[in-house]
Amino acid sequence: MSRPSPLPPQNKARICLERADAASWRGRGIVIDLFRFSNTICALVESGRRDIRVYSSPGRAVAVSRLEKNADLFSEIELGPGVEQYDNSPYTALYDSDASRTALSVTNSGSPAAASLQLAEEVLVGCFANFPALAAYCRAHPMPTLIVPACLYYNAGHVEDMICARALLEELDGRDAFHAALEEIHASGRVLDFMTFRPETGKRDMELVLKKGTIKAVPRIKFRNGVGLVENAV
Repeated sequence: MSRPSPLPPQNKARICLERADAASWRGRGIVIDLFRFSNTICALVESGRRDIRVYSSPGRAVAVSRLEKNADLFSEIELGPGVEQYDNSPYTALYDSDASRTALSVTNSGSPAAASLQLAEEVLVGCFANFPALAAYCRAHPMPTLIVPACLYYNAGHVEDMICARALLEELDGRDAFHAALEEIHASGRVLDFMTFRPETGKRDMELVLKKGTIKAVPRIKFRNGVGLVENAV
């Protein structure tokens, strides 16, 4: 099988290392929050949800969830007593929730990372699961690209975001670095940590998160009045 052509020069990508860089970026931004937000958003789009919204403020997301009775709230944040919510679980988003309902997402790192790209011409969501579809889209629509690891917005110890970002750089350049990235993530201990602290869906989530090319959706987030409206770019 022939290797995909690398990105043309005008579509070269780099990894964001500082929040300020994302805040001033005007090209394409790709958000990677590997274990949660990225895969959950991809799963929601893949499941056929028509109305998916991203919030950077937990308070606003909770307020909307109380006003809209046909909405599901996805978050790993403890949002307080009386708040009905799903965990920020890709497995739940894809297989164990009602795709006919509105989905609201607010997270510790992924949604703030996306919201930081307010000036960007385009905001996409990436993960191993949609790597091939995402890379094909970027090659077909050249644009300067900033890959934003969401760990910059919450916990730098969540190294899987940066590892995935580096693998995406390789993918965009026509090289497959998935297996090496997977080995590095397992060696970090982060997979076992995640499954330990998320006993209900952690194992099933990891089975989705740590596979490549299982999702065809390329979520695109368009911000309007502080709300990120999600659509499928493909």
